[in-house]
Amino acid sequence: MHSIATLDPNTAKGRFGVAYVKSIFSQAAVGFNETAPDEDAIAVDGSLEFAIAAARIQIKCSSQFKISGKSATWDSELHWRDSWSTSAVPVYFVLVILDYKDPAEWIQHHDAGTNHRAAAFWVRVNGAEAPTDKIVVPKTQRLTAATLESWEKEVKSCFIPTMP
Repeated sequence: MHSIATLDPNTAKGRFGVAYVKSIFSQAAVGFNETAPDEDAIAVDGSLEFAIAAARIQIKCSSQFKISGKSATWDSELHWRDSWSTSAVPVYFVLVILDYKDPAEWIQHHDAGTNHRAAAFWVRVNGAEAPTDKIVVPKTQRLTAATLESWEKEVKSCFIPTMP
């Protein structure tokens, strides 16, 4: 059988992760500006565009973890942490987990619709709880459209002081 693939497996996984996260942002009706390839000098894949200002997002996608469980740990690079620490707005690390290694299993098509066999989890990576060489992503922090309401409040707090 002839393969139509033009992306290597890691690139395909990375593109799936970004597309999956963008679908959640679209569900919340919040725009996302993706960083152009080779322009991610500040270690983010894009900006989530709230009305007041943008939040920065770094997305990784992996099939090495299971969706279930308490947390997942990702190695962070020093230049990522250095870049994130200079940001005046929140930077969120989003980990998309695929329960299947085989790309044919990532999406399930059936008569009632299409299911992505993935889940995304997040952690803020700048500010008070900035990571060291390991990013621990708690699975209690599932990325959903509702998550963006709390993110927008964190972005706003960078510009509007909280009232006593």
